[in-house]
Amino acid sequence: MITGAHQAPPGIEIFFVDLVSMAVVLESEEARTPRLSTADVERARAMKDAEARRLWRASRIATRIALERLVGPGLRQTAFEIEWSGRPVVPGGGAHFSISHTGSVALIAVSTDVAVGVDLERSDRTLKMSADRRRRVIAAGGRFAAQATLSADKDEDVLVAWVRLEAAAKALGIGIGRLLTQEGVVGGVKETAAQQRAIAVRDLKIGLEHVAAVAAERLPENLAIQTIARATLDEFLHI
Repeated sequence: MITGAHQAPPGIEIFFVDLVSMAVVLESEEARTPRLSTADVERARAMKDAEARRLWRASRIATRIALERLVGPGLRQTAFEIEWSGRPVVPGGGAHFSISHTGSVALIAVSTDVAVGVDLERSDRTLKMSADRRRRVIAAGGRFAAQATLSADKDEDVLVAWVRLEAAAKALGIGIGRLLTQEGVVGGVKETAAQQRAIAVRDLKIGLEHVAAVAAERLPENLAIQTIARATLDEFLHI
């Protein structure tokens, strides 16, 4: 693992958003200052489930606000580019972002220095996975981050390993399916090249209801998770 010991630590900001409580506030801000691209609006409009559409729009508005804090208003209404893996990226590469949306909450990471990935899951999610697949997920997750001893018998531990893999796949821009194959979770044979990955992965503390992880080529020693909240949105917008 390359940790970038001779490089300055990258600037990465991570934000947690309760989409249910923030949706109206975020939509009001969007009405005042449009940031969503035409592609964003059309994608949301195509969603048949009204609640899913509402929460998706809120997550995308919050993501664009977080990016604007880093690079200014030039990204407003600019369409993201989509890589072959499906990862959305900022045109020109001036900033990087990752978003994970599960249920009514979202986790967003932004950086001007390195490609970044985050993933978030509910800790009480029930897994339907064979014992062998569980062991493979735990082993692969442990290769990327050995911050805690995990048990394949516990759903929450398997989820901890899973979000590590998802975050790594997003940061690498290769898609989770390819990473699972390379790590031997799917297909049974782990490629030796996977051991040489220049990626760092870290578990994030989001409270008891969720498990999460962040990944990037380099991670700063300290990573604080900020909350985008109704009471502080105006201050957040003008930092």
